[in-house]
Amino acid sequence: MMDVHHAKATNARLDYAMQHCAPHLYPVLLAVRDWPVGLLFVSQKSGRFSVPTDNKKKRAAVLLVGDDTTRSLGPNGFHTASLFAAIRNTDAFVIVAGAPSDEIYAAGAAVAVGGKNAMIVETRPRHEADWANLFGKLAPGRPVLLSTVKGGTA
Repeated sequence: MMDVHHAKATNARLDYAMQHCAPHLYPVLLAVRDWPVGLLFVSQKSGRFSVPTDNKKKRAAVLLVGDDTTRSLGPNGFHTASLFAAIRNTDAFVIVAGAPSDEIYAAGAAVAVGGKNAMIVETRPRHEADWANLFGKLAPGRPVLLSTVKGGTA
């Protein structure tokens, strides 16, 4: 049984969310509203999850991985088999280990608008290298965009 639930969002709900969300999430929600893009939020210790797929519509997805709560756990904070499968099915990665910016999130959303899966990982500088290394191991050669603080660890 999955602990993550998939649900459809209406344009009205997305419009409301876009009016009230943090600015960095706006481009992701815009992509979901205006393009065939799915969105999955994955939080620490949330259990099994899978990339939303819709083969008939060829819907790409943005996976927003929240590893930046009060305590960053790195990749170990997520269901291993689900995380590894998601990484293998992702075409480009964004690691946000500093202040979020709408430009960085827009880069991840643009990948999905282009029909490819993107993963945006919100983490702390302490774990940015762990994420980057895992992406390199499971998805070698795929692009990784890193947004970090001065003196980051990746």
